Amino acid sequence: MRLVARSILVCLSVIALTASVALARPDVVLHLSGATVQRTASGEKLVPLDPAVKLKAGEIVRWTIVGNNKGSDPALHFTPVDKIPAGTAYIAGTATITGGRPEFSLDEGKTWSPKPMVVIQSPAGPVSRPADPSSFTNIRWIADKSLAPKASARFSFEVRVK
Repeated sequence: MRLVARSILVCLSVIALTASVALARPDVVLHLSGATVQRTASGEKLVPLDPAVKLKAGEIVRWTIVGNNKGSDPALHFTPVDKIPAGTAYIAGTATITGGRPEFSLDEGKTWSPKPMVVIQSPAGPVSRPADPSSFTNIRWIADKSLAPKASARFSFEVRVK
């Protein structure tokens, strides 16, 4: 009987611990927005995208992701990911993050690298060289630390319409 009582007590403790862990979680909400970038002599102007207006070749679009942790625990390993939109090309050096680094994929997110490389055939044999940023298919940001409860983080990148 003592063994049964102890087993029940252990099971109840595990259930109570599981329930408290389930309630104390990060709750990250991501918001994506886009704006065309119009550069002028006095700086730049961002014009929010209008779904009714078709983008023209050569236009630059800045995509911004804002992550808000509405939960009560930090979001560990917070790593937002975005796809480079079809019909556009990533513009080198435009990925922004404070306290972290961007990584890029050439294969729809199967592999990642801060500086993707490609192998080309030369007369001397295969040679590795940096991939053209226009060939990037996806982007992700690796944060240096977790996203604290009630905190937010902003990430952005620019593309040129083909």
